[in-house]
Amino acid sequence: MDPKLFTEYLPWLKKPHFFYSSKLRGSNWIEENVDSAISRDNKEYGLHMNNRDIDLSQCPASLQRLYAEYDLRHVIMLWTTFWPEPKKLDQGWGFADMSEVNIVVSASDQIEAYAAHPIRGMPGATDCLGVLAKNLELYLEALFCGAMNAHHFISGFPDEDPVLFEKTTLVAKHCALIAGGDEYYPFWAGVLGLPPPDNQVD
Repeated sequence: MDPKLFTEYLPWLKKPHFFYSSKLRGSNWIEENVDSAISRDNKEYGLHMNNRDIDLSQCPASLQRLYAEYDLRHVIMLWTTFWPEPKKLDQGWGFADMSEVNIVVSASDQIEAYAAHPIRGMPGATDCLGVLAKNLELYLEALFCGAMNAHHFISGFPDEDPVLFEKTTLVAKHCALIAGGDEYYPFWAGVLGLPPPDNQVD
């Protein structure tokens, strides 16, 4: 998925207003809950033009396209928070994080995860936590696919519902294939709430 297309598709993740307003009937929701939920969706998935002056000249072309027009600093998808702008790190160009984990475009164009606080002074230790996708375009498409399904079609806790578990497993497999192959399944399963797989994906 082209980075520009990714940003333009973000509003599709917003739930319709009637979804939240319908919760006022027969639930503990009040008007303030509805307003708050709609406001959160608009903040995280609305298109916000980038009116700040950021220098993108040194970062990879894919990140330049991602950050050229839109402000992503409020975008949160599948536990992933986008940064206000890309940042050069030892491992490559960071652009997002997941609770103490930096998401980076490496020199080989792969999307890799690194501990935000690297391990020092331990022989053989590494702060690399794994490869998430073959490149930024595939990562963004897999992320959007997973977020779309999680937000609209498979919300809930898959470990509490066998049917939801099967549906979520299929979505995780699909995200892994979009990202580049079965080897990426453990990551996408994890962000969708599935337990670590015991075996390789069939």
